[in-house]
Amino acid sequence: MTELDELDLRIVAQLHGDGRKPSTEIASALGMPRTTVARRLDRLVREKVITIGVFANGPKIGLPIHALIQLDVAPNKYERVVAAIIPLDEVRWVGIASGPFDLLVEAMFRSNEDLRHFLLERLARIDGITAMRTAQILEVAKITFDWETMLHAGQAPRSKADDAALACKPALRLQVLP
Repeated sequence: MTELDELDLRIVAQLHGDGRKPSTEIASALGMPRTTVARRLDRLVREKVITIGVFANGPKIGLPIHALIQLDVAPNKYERVVAAIIPLDEVRWVGIASGPFDLLVEAMFRSNEDLRHFLLERLARIDGITAMRTAQILEVAKITFDWETMLHAGQAPRSKADDAALACKPALRLQVLP
């Protein structure tokens, strides 16, 4: 597994608003040499820590039907079902899940008729799918790529005074008694 350090996380944070931001701008914002940032970016992409791509607005590009499909799968057919779904052109994302369903599939379509055909003709023919539940997404209320904020979500914000107080506290020492 790739070990990420603080610089890697700061580089990723620089990309959250614009994945095409030049390494020279990132380097300048971080006060680092451009070659260091470029080398780190290359490694992060090569090791699949990050993927730089385009997230298009479905309705604006002719794919107004956005569906999440929950699938139940027979345990002995699991790998075959996943392998059959991955290459389907309508499918954008496949998540292997735990809980009340086995797979979560995100797909986008030109019309309700295309969604119907996908469910009843394509998915229904995949041996091993035992149940389907579909939710059509009417509107995406939030989508974010601010990984740094998510990484620290739920943590109480620390002020400079908190940091100074922590620096002055003596370290807690534990003694193990026989």
